[in-house]
Amino acid sequence: MRMWVKSMVRRVGFRGIGVLLLGVASLSHAEPRIQSISSSIQGGAEVVRIDLSEPLAAVPAGFVVQSPARIALDFPGVGSELQRNAVELNQGNLRMAHVVQAADRTRVVLNLNQPTNYQAEVQGRSLLVSLAPVASAAAVAAAPASVFAESRNDGALPLRDIDFRRGVENAGRVIVDLANNQVGVDIRQQGQNLVVEFLRTSLPEGLRRRLDVTDFGTPVQTISTVQSGDRVRMVIEPKGLWEHSAYQSDNQLVVEVRQQKPALTS
Repeated sequence: MRMWVKSMVRRVGFRGIGVLLLGVASLSHAEPRIQSISSSIQGGAEVVRIDLSEPLAAVPAGFVVQSPARIALDFPGVGSELQRNAVELNQGNLRMAHVVQAADRTRVVLNLNQPTNYQAEVQGRSLLVSLAPVASAAAVAAAPASVFAESRNDGALPLRDIDFRRGVENAGRVIVDLANNQVGVDIRQQGQNLVVEFLRTSLPEGLRRRLDVTDFGTPVQTISTVQSGDRVRMVIEPKGLWEHSAYQSDNQLVVEVRQQKPALTS
């Protein structure tokens, strides 16, 4: 490496060496990227293997969605080298993996036949996601909520804004500006509605309202937000068959509700 740099100094001169060394440094600090996603059976359990170009510093945060049955994992500061956003798995409870890049992170969503819990661990440059057997996953259906983000605030902080927009393919996008990126969030389906709760959060008077968004032409009909103890409770009322996803970028939480697509049959 030293001999190569000396050779390049003779070629480009000292005025260009700063740019040259900057390029070498950037190559050594390239962001990790997802290279492949596969599934297998290990010890009787279904395991999803996510291979990356660099080791992860920690297991990524994730959450479970009951309907439609999904497991979502967020990889902050990670990109993707996959040629396609959808990876067919079709093994046991696994159907497909979707890879979505948003802001400064990549989300991997595992589409399942039935909801279940999971365990994840980092092994070298891979993340192994082990699915719990469906027969022992009754706790998922009985759980009161799916924890999207843990609360790290000591006191109740106010929400800053609530907005609604129409997204791609007529999806309804509920956009919530949080007080900071430490706000705890629970998301669950309750009957035909989607309930989002913001822990240790207060709701300013101007945001205590019911939004009628039927004119946007999305599955979302109304959004009602109220104060409930030390948390803010938001009820999103869609119509028809729908599915949802959620992601957070710094202080902003986005919940997207779209028309449910029919399952692919092999």
